[in-house]
Order: sequence, then C-alpha cells, then structure tokens
Amino acid sequence: MINALTNRPYTGENADILMSSGFEDPRFLTFAQARRLGRRVKKGSKGIGLRRIVEVTKQNPKTNRLEKVKRPRFFTVFNWTQTEG
Repeated sequence: MINALTNRPYTGENADILMSSGFEDPRFLTFAQARRLGRRVKKGSKGIGLRRIVEVTKQNPKTNRLEKVKRPRFFTVFNWTQTEG
C-alpha cells in the first residue's frame, strides 16, 4: 500500500487498514492529492479514514514554556480506482 503522489508506503495500523480494504490496486491518495494530479474522486466513492501522529509545539499556559506534544491527525484516502481523469 503506497501513496500515489509521494510513492511512500503506508506503515503500521494504516497499512493494515488499507490491506484489509479489499482493493487490488495498492495506490491511495487524499482528495487534495487527487486534484493535484488532475484526477477527481468518482461520485459516491467512500473514503477510508486513517490517522497519523504528528508532533506539535504548544505553549503551556501554566509555565509559559514551549512543549512538544503528540497529536493524532485524521485524514481520508481513496483508492486509485475510485478516481478518474
């Protein structure tokens, strides 16, 4: 399972989710990535929800110090066969 735009493989839980999605084509991309490639998501297509853990820097209101905090970022991908163009 790879990202169709970046050619990077999905890893961990995201790879497991995509492998069990039933698509034969291993390429997936977000709605924005499809548009960037000149493709469009077919009407009625259902996306697959994935998550990525990102590190953000936030200011602690009690100490006024900057701290790095890990947060989940949720996004939806579509299989290449769900796009056209």
